[in-house]
Amino acid sequence: MKRQMGMGDQCLYRVVWVGAFSLVVLGIAIFAILFWGTAKFVLAHGLNQSLLGLIYEPTQGRFGLLPFMAGSLVVSGIALAVAIPLALSLAVTVVDMTPRRTETVRQILSGLVAIPSVVFGWWGLSVVVPAIRWISGHSGFSLLAAGLVLAVMILPTLSLLSINALTRVRVQWVEGSLALGATPDQTMGRLILAVSRFPLLEASIIALGRALGETMAVQMVIGGRVLLPHGLVSPGATLTTQILTDMSLLPPGVSGHHVLDFMALLLLAAMYGMVVLLERTRRMSP
Repeated sequence: MKRQMGMGDQCLYRVVWVGAFSLVVLGIAIFAILFWGTAKFVLAHGLNQSLLGLIYEPTQGRFGLLPFMAGSLVVSGIALAVAIPLALSLAVTVVDMTPRRTETVRQILSGLVAIPSVVFGWWGLSVVVPAIRWISGHSGFSLLAAGLVLAVMILPTLSLLSINALTRVRVQWVEGSLALGATPDQTMGRLILAVSRFPLLEASIIALGRALGETMAVQMVIGGRVLLPHGLVSPGATLTTQILTDMSLLPPGVSGHHVLDFMALLLLAAMYGMVVLLERTRRMSP
């Protein structure tokens, strides 16, 4: 027999249902607005010219987005290439060598995760940009600077998720491996890391999502050049930074405004793709 809900339970149920429904409607509305603006832009300017174009001059009717897509991929790639080895090294060290301090390290990393991105951007502006300028002889504002700042920014999150992934391995398995004669290094490499490969991949996907979506910290150090960069120490731009730059230049009602909808939709599609990949990774995880 179905239990009757009290008045308080009914009110709570309705509030939760309305909240969930509103969230779904909001998501659909955002997608619909971006899709409508993108459709108008593509019909007016074409798809190939926008995705494969190298020149971005919105006031002249040229909307090549390839430099921004390349910038987003390069900056995110640099961030992951630097952050993943460091985060994995930290996680292995904490779990294998100092297991009693795992909780303390988690608390420290949780505090670092809460630091606003603009603080990392200011650190990059004060430290990373001058260092690259001194080493390379260029201005210092570059894809490399943005990638290094992003690496430092996502490192606490990636380290925390990596520690959680490694500590999920059953203690009985570790003890059994050691009892059979395996060394601690062999147990870490052949058991713990092998079992944790899917959670570690999941952590990397989450870090990639944060790197792709970051705007302010990247904007402060990347240089804002709208041409295809010729090297890592060259200035550049990403999809997120260019949206921020052009919000005042191309407000609603101005010709070319819908290119911002197109760039936002590209980011939304990339994020959705990572969510799908994340869900598939979780299903493969033992």
